[in-house]
Formats: sequence, C-alpha cells, structure tokens
Amino acid sequence: MSNSYKCPNCGLELLQQQAARSFSCENNHNFDLAKEGYLNLHLAQHKRSRNPGDSDEMIRSRQRFLNTGHYKFLAEGLIKQLSHMSSEQRLLDIGCGEGYYLEQIYRSNQSLQLVGLDISKAAVRLAAKRKLSAQLAVDSAFNMALFDHSVDSAISVFSPISPEEAARVIKPGGTLIMVGPGEQHLSGLTAQIYDKTMARTGNFEALDSSQQFTQLDQIELLEELHIQGSAIADLLHMTPYYWHAKPQQQERLKNLNRLETPAHFIIRRYQNTQT
Repeated sequence: MSNSYKCPNCGLELLQQQAARSFSCENNHNFDLAKEGYLNLHLAQHKRSRNPGDSDEMIRSRQRFLNTGHYKFLAEGLIKQLSHMSSEQRLLDIGCGEGYYLEQIYRSNQSLQLVGLDISKAAVRLAAKRKLSAQLAVDSAFNMALFDHSVDSAISVFSPISPEEAARVIKPGGTLIMVGPGEQHLSGLTAQIYDKTMARTGNFEALDSSQQFTQLDQIELLEELHIQGSAIADLLHMTPYYWHAKPQQQERLKNLNRLETPAHFIIRRYQNTQT
C-alpha cells in the first residue's frame, strides 16, 4: 500500500526511511512508527487535553462489547453499503476507534486499501493489534494529515466529523457513509437512566447543513439485543449515557443479569459534490 500521509507540520509527503521504523519529510520532520505499526501525527500544539478522545476504560469496554458480536449486523450493513468499491480503492475510517469495523471490512474484502484515523492513541494502538493491513494513525478528524482527494470513500461510525475536512480528502464524486442512532436506539438501556427518553441525532446535522455533500440514500437497521452479564456494564461504559447515570443506576445496571434493548441504526450515504 502506498503511503498517503502528509507532514502535519509543513504539508510535504511523509516517506518511510529505509531500514528505519520512522517517516520523515524533506524538511526533516520525523515521526516514529510505533511497535504496533501506527503513526502519531497529532501534534502536541493541536491537542486540547493531554489524552484527547475517549478514555481507556471506555475504549476497552467498547472493544469487549463489540467483540461479542452484538453489533455485527451493523458491520454487515456497512459492508453492503461499500459494495460499490472496486479492488485497490482506498477507504478511510474517520474515528476508527479500536478497529472493530475496519476488521470486519478487511475480512470481507482484503483488496481494499484501508486507512484509519482516531484522536485516541489508546484506541489506535488496539486497532493496530488487530492486524488489519491498514494504515493507522493518531490524528484529528478536523485536521487530517492526508492529501487532498486521496481517498475514494470514507465511513464515520458515531464519530465527530468536519464536512469541510472530509470533502477535502475524499475524491470528487466519492462517498461518505455516516452511521448514527435511530429513534429507538438503546431505549432499553436509557430507560434505566432517564425518566424520559432522550432522542439523539448523531452527527447527521453537520452533513445535512453542509454545502459539500449531497445525501444519496438512507437505510435503517433494527435488531433486538439480549445482553447478559458483564456485557451490560461494557455497553453502558462505551456510551455517553455512562456520564449521565447516577452511581446507584450504574450499580443497578452492573448487577443486572440480562438486558433487552433495541439497537437502532441509521446509515446515510452522501456524495462529495466538491470539485
């Protein structure tokens, strides 16, 4: 796979040095390749906190929960939406997290060139351990170290996104596939926390009001989940609902033997209309 990164300092191409686990540009800005095989391209001066992104606890809870297969039907829905992609095309996962969806895509089509970015170093490290044959980097979705029009398509699963930045890196006419919550999403869980169900809109509003993308279509996926044991606590920890749950509510959910809840997803496909 050819390198698609540009230097976050000066914008020149980053090239891997011979016999070295590092990348550098002509201006001698150097970035070491971690032992797991990813690059950290998120510059310190661009960070808003010491460890941006989801907490380690949230990331590991998400990894454990996703590895149970409860959301496999979502991964399969994503893969169907990517059926238009031909061999050797480049697919970017904006906010790839710990790599679950990239791994499912890789298993279904090993001819695609996969690129994953996430602002969380801990998440990208776990993604790299999945052995995806993907280019992985710690980076911000709002200032990606990728060249203009360097990816054919992109996905974003419940992740923050900049329409302007996404349109810059996706080729004109390329697609962006967004996943967000449906009206019933995890209502069985939220009923344990809120007196009144709170609707979530995901990040669709940013795309709907943008001038860069036009919506092509939308599908909805709905499946009843039967979650048992420690997976219930993992589900809570991987969602924003954890921060709204009172200590006694967290404890009650932790001690539940079984939780039934719908998982309701909306997948929208957009086309990059920028030239």
